Amino acid sequence: MDMDAFECPICLSLFEGSIFQCKNGHAVCDACRVRIHGTCPSCREPVVGDIRCRALENAIAGMVLPCSFSSHGCTQLLKHTERRHHEAFLCQHAPFACPLHGCTYSGLLLYDHIQDAHTLCVDYDVRFIGSGWQVSLRRSTPFKVLLDPLDRRVFLLLNGRGIRSGRSLSVVCLGPRPPANQLLEYKLEVGGDGEPGALSLSASGSVTCMRSWAGQHPTDGFLFVPNACWDPMVCVIVNVRVQ
Repeated sequence: MDMDAFECPICLSLFEGSIFQCKNGHAVCDACRVRIHGTCPSCREPVVGDIRCRALENAIAGMVLPCSFSSHGCTQLLKHTERRHHEAFLCQHAPFACPLHGCTYSGLLLYDHIQDAHTLCVDYDVRFIGSGWQVSLRRSTPFKVLLDPLDRRVFLLLNGRGIRSGRSLSVVCLGPRPPANQLLEYKLEVGGDGEPGALSLSASGSVTCMRSWAGQHPTDGFLFVPNACWDPMVCVIVNVRVQ
């Protein structure tokens, strides 16, 4: 199948969602329709208005396509509406990008790569201990890498700076969701030290799985740690558990 016929001529992405056309039948995606200010890029007709290309929308909705990572071993055939979600969150064969600054690695063996290439990067690499991690985190450290040798998964403990009076701590996974689309659950704890009356902060929730981390922080699930909780060394001890 010639997939060029199913691509928007402006952004060259496979059509999805609403598709619009000029009176001569030339189609563009909804996002590009706004960008071209109503002028058809093919025939220069002055108006690409609200004429939907229903036939093309229906044809694409019924298409079954291989996963983009078929060359890495994925054998899934997916409807177009399911393909992007599968590739972004579920595919067990998708490559994952190394989060460490300056590293260009992207592949299927991210856990092994970090172990082999970044073992001396003490500001980031923290190993799995027992059923969780105990992490010393400085306010200036943007994240810590957490390695789970049991499932060979890579997690990031993120240290967000977007809150004026403290920091937001959260957990993401650089890897696919578990099989059967199950969820990973985290729990974060700061303080307490086992002493009666000691201040303790905690938060729990679902772990977001992603293929790469580009500096984004979860906005709907994090542990807020006020500035007063950071010790004179400007760090906190964070207990992290993921299951």
